[in-house]
Amino acid sequence: MIPDLRNKFILATSRREWLFVEDRDSDDCSLWNPASLEKIRLPPLEDLACSSCFLSSSPSDPQSFVLVVDVRKNVIGYCKPGEDTFRRHNVEPSISRATIFKEEIFLMLENCELAIADVENSELRVRALGNKDINWSNPGCIPATRDYLISSDEDLLVVSEMIYTLPMGQIYGFIVFRMNFTEGIWEELKSIGDRTIFLSTCGGISCSLKDSRVKKNAIYFVQHDDRHIHMYDLEDQSISKASPCSNIDYHSSDLQWIML
Repeated sequence: MIPDLRNKFILATSRREWLFVEDRDSDDCSLWNPASLEKIRLPPLEDLACSSCFLSSSPSDPQSFVLVVDVRKNVIGYCKPGEDTFRRHNVEPSISRATIFKEEIFLMLENCELAIADVENSELRVRALGNKDINWSNPGCIPATRDYLISSDEDLLVVSEMIYTLPMGQIYGFIVFRMNFTEGIWEELKSIGDRTIFLSTCGGISCSLKDSRVKKNAIYFVQHDDRHIHMYDLEDQSISKASPCSNIDYHSSDLQWIML
């Protein structure tokens, strides 16, 4: 419905007023402000796939950097707005998720290890925090989990999505953990209070909403090849369908939550 976004890949950035936009045909990339309609050109990604996009500061700041995370290649591309190419930094061990928390870029590596990425003197540096892995008991019927790294108010969370063996891909439920930075451990949360978490294949967001149609202490998510949004109630651990906008055709491969 918005001309500037037609046939575009759209991704939220770490600054709510800006979206990362890539043309599906020409591969042209830019930052786009939906309020002012301002557009800032970025270099092409070439063979990089943007999983997450972060801005170190406002694009108007001469020292601002744009960082794009490619979790498939374990590469972070970074540049200043207006530059012609993305510089690249290889990350080891592999990146699974990335988010912004308290103005810092957090990477989740293998075994839920955390690292912080920042740009110093125009060079990207990644610093591992050395925290411990998540310790939880598998119910036995869960062959796989998918972990999400979520910034939520004063907490940095990992949301573990538990997947059934049969039927394959069906969601069993979720477990939420918060990072205790003092102890360097992940602690399980039985409740997230008045917060709500929204998950898609690209990641997720957390917020506290006054809208009565949105349930608190719950996780909204999509399942593969399912046209509905589902809701997991953390209090009673139940799953129900919750599609608040009946006129929208939901596709799990395309759905992304964006908070402006």
